[in-house]
Amino acid sequence: MSDEPIYTSKSTVKSLWQEYRIYEDRVEFDTLFGCMTVPFEYIETVEVSESEVRGLLRGDLHLTNFRPALKIDWANFLEHVVLDKHQGRLRRVLFTPDDPRLFKRTLDDALARYRDKQESKPDS
Repeated sequence: MSDEPIYTSKSTVKSLWQEYRIYEDRVEFDTLFGCMTVPFEYIETVEVSESEVRGLLRGDLHLTNFRPALKIDWANFLEHVVLDKHQGRLRRVLFTPDDPRLFKRTLDDALARYRDKQESKPDS
């Protein structure tokens, strides 16, 4: 695994002073409960979602594609990132980086590079 992050979300009050980092092969969530790592091979989708409270006020209960989720900061109340995994106990993580759209774009780019490298590796 690479050692230098591509992107580090500044820890702010909306992330509960936690830090979220993107590397060439993984995402790390440095939380109040320790560091959680999600390898890129586990990532299914990444989306930016509006505040669930805002949606609720409009009558949108966010039930489409509902999965139980780990919410590690103020994700219910602010625009946030939804990361879905295809492996592991918790398959959905909601979190609020300093700039959710920039975080998603950066992660999408890193995922594309990672997946291209995996496809171009010769079969063992």
